Amino acid sequence: MNFGKWIKIASIQLSREMDTFAQQYQLTGTQMSVLNYLAEHQDRPVAQNELATEFGVKKSTMSVIIKRMEERAIITRQAEGRNKYLSITPSGQTYVTAIQTFIQKDNQRLIAAFNSSEQAVIERFLKGVANDYDTTHHNRT
Repeated sequence: MNFGKWIKIASIQLSREMDTFAQQYQLTGTQMSVLNYLAEHQDRPVAQNELATEFGVKKSTMSVIIKRMEERAIITRQAEGRNKYLSITPSGQTYVTAIQTFIQKDNQRLIAAFNSSEQAVIERFLKGVANDYDTTHHNRT
């Protein structure tokens, strides 16, 4: 079995589903994920380069995503030294509940057919794939 092929197909399908949901808010799936990440980490400052690492994209790519979100006034970016810290604006906050509900329901849908032991194996496998990717592609800019 070609696991890489199936991971890629699943990734594309999940991205399409997120993009379709996000369209109703004039967002992309990636912007939706950024808002979700910021909402989940509101207890501390989140640096722009942390998001680039978290999402596995180049810093320049994340900068473009953030700039577009700033232009829509759904996040703010504040420079402190060499770091840029991000916050959700009140306008951006209006999307957070719907985004988190979608992500939670989608996750439940994905795991519904598996018992807890199977879910643990899938989680270990996916984290292993992600960690392997992370160590072989770390700090790409």
